[in-house]
Amino acid sequence: MLAIDNTNLQTVEDESWEEILKLENNNNTLLDATLLALKTGNLAPLIKEDLKYTIQSRRYKQGQEELKVEIPKEKIYELTVEEKIKIDRRREQNRQAAHRFREKKKSTSSLLFKKIQEQEADNMKKTNEVKELRAEKEQLQKMLFEHLLVCPNAKQCIRFQP
Repeated sequence: MLAIDNTNLQTVEDESWEEILKLENNNNTLLDATLLALKTGNLAPLIKEDLKYTIQSRRYKQGQEELKVEIPKEKIYELTVEEKIKIDRRREQNRQAAHRFREKKKSTSSLLFKKIQEQEADNMKKTNEVKELRAEKEQLQKMLFEHLLVCPNAKQCIRFQP
């Protein structure tokens, strides 16, 4: 088993914290991470910052420079004139296609509406014609029935079906 000397460990920790405090004066990210950890209850940001400062302090002790990680910013891509023209042309074509589609939809719906009106009118005509024919049938049946009452020989010749 290894015996750890607590005094050496304490002095290493004190030196590490001194380095951290030096770094902290330059940047308050550790304090921000602590506040964020307290606010959210998530210790990950605090652990990351602590680990970052521990690594930095070890690098200082070994005489190395501060490790800086720079994340390159995304480049904003500027469109060329040709690309802008191509995009504008596509947009115009899309507008025209949408306009044609809407016009076609309007004409189709108006044609269907006209057909519906024509068929409804035709249906009304036929319904009226059926009513008239039924009324004429009743009238003829009444005339036949009255004739059968008057003419005794007609009963033998005609089968009556009301």
